[in-house]
Amino acid sequence: MQLFMLKLGGSAISDKSTPLSYREDWVRNLGKNLASKLRAGSRFILVHGGGSYAHPMALAYGLSKYKDYEQSIGISLTSAVLNYLSMKITITLSLEGLPIYPLRTGSIYVIKDGKPQLLINPTHIIEILERGMVPMLYGDVVPSDEGFSIISGDDIMLDLGLRLRPSAAIFLTDVPGILDSNGNVIKELSGTSIIRDMGTKSIDVTGGLMRKVQSAIELSNYVRTYLCAIWDLESINRILSGEEPVNCTRFTPH
Repeated sequence: MQLFMLKLGGSAISDKSTPLSYREDWVRNLGKNLASKLRAGSRFILVHGGGSYAHPMALAYGLSKYKDYEQSIGISLTSAVLNYLSMKITITLSLEGLPIYPLRTGSIYVIKDGKPQLLINPTHIIEILERGMVPMLYGDVVPSDEGFSIISGDDIMLDLGLRLRPSAAIFLTDVPGILDSNGNVIKELSGTSIIRDMGTKSIDVTGGLMRKVQSAIELSNYVRTYLCAIWDLESINRILSGEEPVNCTRFTPH
């Protein structure tokens, strides 16, 4: 069984500057493409981000740091909009022939000692795959030592990638890869090159992007790992065929 993990980043499924926006066309085209690969025998696990659904809600209630009971309404509302987004993506992809099996992340993950901890046996996910379905998880607010914490889709990609060792992992965004200061795609990126290029101002990987890149580089120690545009179906297909994409950034180990 050839298994692939794909992360549909927040910018790939929504316009982060517009609350509750949804890039249905991009999601639909990806679904149609993956459905043909599924029929040919490939298997997929999808993870999606919160995009313009969860981020405004989490920010409004300060959920990056759980403090007290008054934030519980924010947890409820953030969980609700994430579930709503997950259902929208499920319907879009299923109508294109990709049989999604949504899993609520907060029901199967907690954070202990600052790290994601899977509460179910990974064989449960494998059994879903073996039945021809596509498990889909998403970044969520989950129980933690601090009360509640946010687990990102990047955290899930790294944790499940280390457990299941897919043939490749692809982080999908709205851009064709990590870009240098001239707007060109950096074809290969490692921890060493990030430190060097940040020092020369030829690359800007800070904030949320830095966390994504760190997760991807760590995962690349065990799995072929890329960052591509969700609309670049040619590059995605090349990766799924075991080839190198024309665009995209490939992450390499330290």
